[in-house]
Amino acid sequence: MNRQRVLTILKYMILVLFLIACLYPLLWLIMNSFKTQEELFTNTWGFPRVWTLENYKHAVVDGKIGIYFLNSVVVSVISVAGTIVLSVMASYGVTRLKWKLSKTTLSIFLLGLMIPAYGSVIPLYSIFNKMGILNTYLAVIIPHITFALPTAIFILTGFFIAVPRELEEAAIIDGCSLFQAFRRVVTPVVVPGIVTVTVISFINIWNDLLFSQIFLTDKKKMPLPIGLTEFQGIYSTDYVGMIAAIVITVIPVIIVYVILHEKIIDGMIAGAVKG
Repeated sequence: MNRQRVLTILKYMILVLFLIACLYPLLWLIMNSFKTQEELFTNTWGFPRVWTLENYKHAVVDGKIGIYFLNSVVVSVISVAGTIVLSVMASYGVTRLKWKLSKTTLSIFLLGLMIPAYGSVIPLYSIFNKMGILNTYLAVIIPHITFALPTAIFILTGFFIAVPRELEEAAIIDGCSLFQAFRRVVTPVVVPGIVTVTVISFINIWNDLLFSQIFLTDKKKMPLPIGLTEFQGIYSTDYVGMIAAIVITVIPVIIVYVILHEKIIDGMIAGAVKG
């Protein structure tokens, strides 16, 4: 009994240390976002002596973080929505419908996991230049959806395969069309997988720097990761302003995770069981 109690205490101590290791960087960012530039270097690890909101004011007014934030919201929401719609339909098509090339099509989709984003920049730039969509949201949204689809389909196919076919058959017998059975019967069952894909896609797209830096030139269309570079000058860097901007950047990801964390855990557990 004593040995079991010691093991339990050690387990909780390890979990607490892991929790501190995860939370401390975020708490450090928040604390330092309220410091002055001088105090950041003289009191790096302590609480601010005088709490000030000037850094956030500077980030929003002078750094124009609000414009970058809105651009990130537009690009992320459209990209995630497009990824979810296409991946759900594609996953359903290759797992639930019977046709000769379904497995081949699934393999082609999954081959996208092996293609690095950096290797596609030059051909994409050439294609977008000929299409005349460079320096538009579309030039960023299309690559985001394209590179998010393989992962999304990989996750969702596991959920669709596990759904009993009797559900669709019963719905069709009751008068539903194939599309109605897909939308009203099968899709609600795989909601945990859809939520998991939504969060993964949102985090990757929200934090992306590559496509925006290559395909956009107008600062009014730049997302937040590009906006953070505006705090770095030739001869100096506004570190506290950048930290405040980073906190603003991190907040949406935290909010999304807090709202959907139960569904994410359910999706991960379900995916593990299916695996």
